[in-house]
Amino acid sequence: MGNHVAALLMHGEDWDGEVDPTGWYMSEKVDGFRAFWDGSNLFSKKGNLLPAPLEFTSTLPRNVYLDGELWVGYDGFNKLLSIVRKSTDLQTTSDLWKDVKFCVFDAPMHHGSYPERHTYARQATAVCGPNICTIPIQPCTGVDHLNTILSDITSKKGEGVMLYHPTSTYTPGRTSNLLKVKAYT
Repeated sequence: MGNHVAALLMHGEDWDGEVDPTGWYMSEKVDGFRAFWDGSNLFSKKGNLLPAPLEFTSTLPRNVYLDGELWVGYDGFNKLLSIVRKSTDLQTTSDLWKDVKFCVFDAPMHHGSYPERHTYARQATAVCGPNICTIPIQPCTGVDHLNTILSDITSKKGEGVMLYHPTSTYTPGRTSNLLKVKAYT
């Protein structure tokens, strides 16, 4: 799987303010480390195997592909990078990873629309333990709603909002069906 991960991942474009977000699904854009679970291993967005401890990966669902972010909380990106860089020996990394969460936002191999994929991911991770979560989504009712959610997220030092076209399928590469909204884009 490794080197093929980069080619499999879907990447969003920056929202230019021209697309009406009404009806799109919104989720928090978590400021973490992109990770891809192939049902047995965790990879970086570049396809490198992430040295997560067995205590972490053993709680992930088998034979389910998940796209998400490793995250240690708001303002925790540098701490997370340090954890990943120090995790060279799978036997000694458990303590380092105790605060890391895998925040799932999509199920790449599910062929449904975004809300169907998200539901599938949520169901697949429902019993995975405290270090695995599915990022909540909600339909957007318009630009004012989007700006309110963006303001709420950035007030907590969050990164921004992701907008998912409601009928889009998971499409590898950059796509206009996934939009990144930040306070200063």
